[in-house]
Amino acid sequence: MAGYISDDLISEICADTDIIDYVSQYVPLKRSGSDFSGLCPFHHEKTPSFHVSRDKQLFHCFGCGASGNLIQFVMRMENLDFTEAVRSLADRAGIVIPDESGSTAQEHSKKQKILEMNKLAARFFHNCLKDKQTGAPGRRYLIKRRISWKTVVTYGLGFAPAEKTALTDYMKERGYTEGQMLEAGLSIERDKKVIDKFRNRVIFPIINVRGEVIGFGGRIMDDANDVNGFKIPKYLNSAETPAFDKGRNLYSLNIAKNARSGNLILCEGYMDVISTYQAGITNVIATLGTAITPNQAKLMLRYAHEILICYDSDEAGTKAAVKAIDVIAEAGGKSRVIRLKDAKDPDEYINKNGVEGFKDEIKKASPSTEFKISLVKSKYDTSTTDGKVRFLDDVIDVFASIRDPVEIDAYAKKVSDETGIDKQAILSKLREKNVREENYRRRAPQRIERRHSAVVKTEDGTVKRIPSQTIEAEKRLLNLMASEKKYYSAAKSLIAPEDFSTPVHKRLASLIGECYNNGKIPDQSLILNEFSSSDDEMNEASAVFYNMEVYKGGTAVIYDLIYTIKYSKIQTLIKGETDAEKLKELFRMQNELKERRKTWEVRAT
Repeated sequence: MAGYISDDLISEICADTDIIDYVSQYVPLKRSGSDFSGLCPFHHEKTPSFHVSRDKQLFHCFGCGASGNLIQFVMRMENLDFTEAVRSLADRAGIVIPDESGSTAQEHSKKQKILEMNKLAARFFHNCLKDKQTGAPGRRYLIKRRISWKTVVTYGLGFAPAEKTALTDYMKERGYTEGQMLEAGLSIERDKKVIDKFRNRVIFPIINVRGEVIGFGGRIMDDANDVNGFKIPKYLNSAETPAFDKGRNLYSLNIAKNARSGNLILCEGYMDVISTYQAGITNVIATLGTAITPNQAKLMLRYAHEILICYDSDEAGTKAAVKAIDVIAEAGGKSRVIRLKDAKDPDEYINKNGVEGFKDEIKKASPSTEFKISLVKSKYDTSTTDGKVRFLDDVIDVFASIRDPVEIDAYAKKVSDETGIDKQAILSKLREKNVREENYRRRAPQRIERRHSAVVKTEDGTVKRIPSQTIEAEKRLLNLMASEKKYYSAAKSLIAPEDFSTPVHKRLASLIGECYNNGKIPDQSLILNEFSSSDDEMNEASAVFYNMEVYKGGTAVIYDLIYTIKYSKIQTLIKGETDAEKLKELFRMQNELKERRKTWEVRAT
């Protein structure tokens, strides 16, 4: 690939285009379980076997085997090479790819420099908080808010000293100029002097899903935000920079995405997120001081099927919740609303009622449609004729936003029962607004009958037959190794890349290991880019990650899979061997493997 399209830039380009949105331009998709399905664009079929995963940002056809990520879909559909496909997506997202000599290369370099400075600034703020004397005000505030030190470390919280140039001086000592500090938003200019932007505040680093510090939020420690007669903002956020776009990022998504709970709890503030996380609920995020944007909704829906909105219970919070419902629905997602009684936000509620009380409120969260109807109903006296008429005129807009005809029917009945308005009158009113009714029937994934063996091409170009159970076990093992470091750690001492059966699986095992060894979490999409030169290799590699199974049993599953792979390999050799001495050695290896398996079981307990 051209040297100037870095992995970071590719990730940014792909993050800006949701695969569901893109594929829908070519294939009508319907929700099918947790994924979306349609007729495969790469082969003729009458029954949909083509699936697209919003969570994984991958596509896979269970019919023809076509598989890959967003870039590889573009390559196939538009007949482009890898670099052309990346550039096409960049143009669509409005992202400029740096070239070797132009100003765009300078812009990319500028962004990387800001990320480098942010990382150093985050470390400075955290060390200030740890310092016995300097960080005392910040630590007192966090103790008052019942934030443990463990949580402080998890979120990398810090403290900005009251001195005007503490951070600026620290960065200048490390070779950064005042101009760079201003460009990164870490410093500001006042009376022709460059001073720190954040002073005497608790600092909340904002970290993207790739683990990069892209900006900061700072909070004053006294709600009486009057200083020398001047009002200062309770919260202060980084200005937008080449590294920080508020509308395309979410606070704590880097942590929440690992919860894999199927839903995300959307809050308004940093402290709401942190208090909720500390109480043991980790799938919690927040916007960054602005109303929710379509890009944020799409980003959330990559990691969850449903968004639970938990905004402040005041009028402003209620309006913001309604907007969030609409934005999430427009992005193709579902939402519910958590309403907290006797508390203005999750932080206050948990401190008053405990985490179990908050969990109860989560269970009682209102479906978004029910929430919106209740708001409309609260404005009218539906016991009167005039109230009913005005209520129906208003509430029909809520019905018009519903896409599922079953949901329309259910809420028409509910509203009819509660108000006495005839159900058919409601539906008639709805038809007058020309609502387009669509039936989103869920289709179960079409399973392809497994063969007893698979034919694969080896590194030297020869063809050999591998038992299907070996291939399936390797796919599952590689998927798990890429998903969590604990699985990789359990496997790495027992199986090496060369132990896998196919060249693609061997390369995948090696790439996954390289990621962990370099301190990175494997990015499935970036790994798949390594196979873009061959459709067959791309399909085989993508099939590893497009796995619809859920595994239980922890590391014991890893040991089971490794045993299956190794035992099957020996069995294959036994079946093809006729020499008595070699057979004797193979049987010895088989028995030895069985004995070793017992020691693995001890590790798993």
